Amino acid sequence: MPWTAGELSAALGARLEGDPDTVLKDVRGLHDAGPGDLSFLANPRYRRFLDKSQAGAVLLRDGVPFSGMALRVSDPYASYARAAALFHPQAWGSPGVDSRAAVHPSAQLGEDCCIEAFAVVGPGAILGDRVWLQSHAYVGGGARVGPDSRLMPSSVVMEDCILGARVWLNPGSVVGSEGFGFAPTPTGMLKIPQVGQAILEDDVEIGANACVDRAALGETRIGHGSKFDNLVQVGHGAKLGPHNVMVAYAGIAGSSKTGVGVTLAARSTVLGHLDIGDGVIAAAHSMIAKDTASGSRVAGVPAHDHKTWLRASKSAQRSHELEREFRSLRAEVQSLRDDLSARALQEKKP
Repeated sequence: MPWTAGELSAALGARLEGDPDTVLKDVRGLHDAGPGDLSFLANPRYRRFLDKSQAGAVLLRDGVPFSGMALRVSDPYASYARAAALFHPQAWGSPGVDSRAAVHPSAQLGEDCCIEAFAVVGPGAILGDRVWLQSHAYVGGGARVGPDSRLMPSSVVMEDCILGARVWLNPGSVVGSEGFGFAPTPTGMLKIPQVGQAILEDDVEIGANACVDRAALGETRIGHGSKFDNLVQVGHGAKLGPHNVMVAYAGIAGSSKTGVGVTLAARSTVLGHLDIGDGVIAAAHSMIAKDTASGSRVAGVPAHDHKTWLRASKSAQRSHELEREFRSLRAEVQSLRDDLSARALQEKKP
């Protein structure tokens, strides 16, 4: 979907430096962009590629020198995201229920829902307006899905769970899977019924094959605007605040709580029954094992202050060198001791 530079600058709230009638057909990276493309510079490390780019126009912050056409914005990365949506508007499923779908007679469907082949909607389930269930998506009995939500192929919303408005479930994701609850007995593990709910607030997105367990009692809750990558795990009874981010393989154990804007980087974990404050950032492969104050940046296993962890990591990297130095010094000291002992024996001789 082509746009002129003038149209784009108006849509993005940018200040245009160049010909407003220039036609741009797509958005691409600095390396790949051609004369008909819009590009962007968000990370300063790529500044050296700017002047070599063939892009027809570039999204730039004020003060970044550039001889070509520029759209000046305060946040080039966010503007790139908006521009990409303009060039590639989201297509939505056509309203209607495929004859091969299984929709229970007691289920309630809002206006303009799209139910594709082999999707399932259980008894008493409620779908808001314009909900799109793609093939093999499953909405269990008594579940609720808010308006403008999209359940991609093989995604699952189990019985009595709740999704807010504009929630996206990527393929294979599961909301309301059984929480991992078992009581040890002399004859083996006794299953604890998981009778709570899983609730996703508005504008949440769950990555492919990610799982949000239902609570044993009460609810598991994901705050509005939170975004999860693929293969993320949220344990039963956990309560995540708004705008949390969990990157691939991150996990949070049961009954833990997070504040606003918490980020768990790839493979980082939060143990159970902990309170994680607002704005906490856990580095990749970290394990948070205690309550963590707002604004903390942590790393390591167990996780501690990020700067301390970096210093400790650098020291660990030097450990072999330090060991060699220590062995060398010990050998020198031993040699000096042997020399002194030899001299003392010589002096004692008549």
